Amino acid sequence: MALLNAGVRVPWTWAGILAVAPYVLGALAAVAGVWFKRPRIALMAAVVMVAHAVVQGFVAGVNVHDRGPEITVIYAYVAVVFPLNAIAIAWKPDRGLCSPAMLGRVLFFALQAVVLVVAWDAGDGARQVIDDLTHMRVFAKDFDYWSLLPQPALLLFAAAGVVLLARAVHTGGALDGGLFGATAASALALHGAADAPVSALMFTAATVLLLVAVAQESYRLAFIDELTGLAGRRALMHDLESLGGVYTVAMLDVDHFKKFNDTYGHDVGDQVLKMVAAQMMRVTGGGRPFRYGGEEFTVLFPRKTAKEAVPHLDTLRQSIAEASFTLRGEDRPKQKPESKSGAKRKTAKAQPSNVVSVTISIGAAEHEDDLKPDAVLKAADQALYRAKDGGRNRVSL
Repeated sequence: MALLNAGVRVPWTWAGILAVAPYVLGALAAVAGVWFKRPRIALMAAVVMVAHAVVQGFVAGVNVHDRGPEITVIYAYVAVVFPLNAIAIAWKPDRGLCSPAMLGRVLFFALQAVVLVVAWDAGDGARQVIDDLTHMRVFAKDFDYWSLLPQPALLLFAAAGVVLLARAVHTGGALDGGLFGATAASALALHGAADAPVSALMFTAATVLLLVAVAQESYRLAFIDELTGLAGRRALMHDLESLGGVYTVAMLDVDHFKKFNDTYGHDVGDQVLKMVAAQMMRVTGGGRPFRYGGEEFTVLFPRKTAKEAVPHLDTLRQSIAEASFTLRGEDRPKQKPESKSGAKRKTAKAQPSNVVSVTISIGAAEHEDDLKPDAVLKAADQALYRAKDGGRNRVSL
């Protein structure tokens, strides 16, 4: 217990670094958010820096047991509005720096600052109103005695955590995960505001999480194909440049894809590409799947000869040929028609649908010591053309 009550002691140099770290890293996160057109990250970084400034300027060094107006008004106000701002930032996806949604959020933040400044300058009466609003109790005092955060802030942070975590899980996006992490770390920072180094460390963690989220999102945009979820051509070339010795490259092409696209439309064509990509993700033999471009895909087999890779490629070819999906009938409406009374009619018979399947042709080439990656890809492409000339739906070397 003595160790727990002693608090965290850091050398003054570390304390000084921690005090400025959230500003430095927060500014970097804000610049990265603007640069990569992710204004939600920039806005969250700004909110984190403001909260850190409030803690450093009004809470650090103040006897929290006295509960002066710096804590009961300024700190409590920021603690309560922080989770509201976090939800407002994360709720809608990025729409551009000057979009109405982004401008609305900035105006919302500015209005909060104006309210606090006006209330503070108005004197004790206005400050008491802020104090009363931010310290309303839903539960008994035992619910929040352990935290500097007022009860409304605790409840709002809990709600924001649930909402942001659910959104991050639902979208699976790095940005939403970063926003959740930054909110959670900021909640801990505000909870521990009485200990300036610990609070600064948590705010620093919040800005680091935002930077990591931007980095992961930038990687996804640069290396991951948005339609199929497979790694893209840039990732393929990166992997090829890092390989040496024996490896095999296979080029895959969807047979008659242009005709299929013209017949059923681009939306169905996209579904075909997704289906092929889903099967490629299950490729055996340690193969790494990529989308090369259009209807062309690539599988890279590190440390495998072409003959060793062929059985795995043929298994992939068969799995795609056996896969199928159902098209909605051309005369079937997307929604059931409604009767005059507004109730949906029940159709007597189901409308006919089309079951569609596709095949792929595969060409594989093995890397030799004197071949560069471009030459191996060209050899695999030539083998692909031989597979097509040979009747399609086959593997050629």
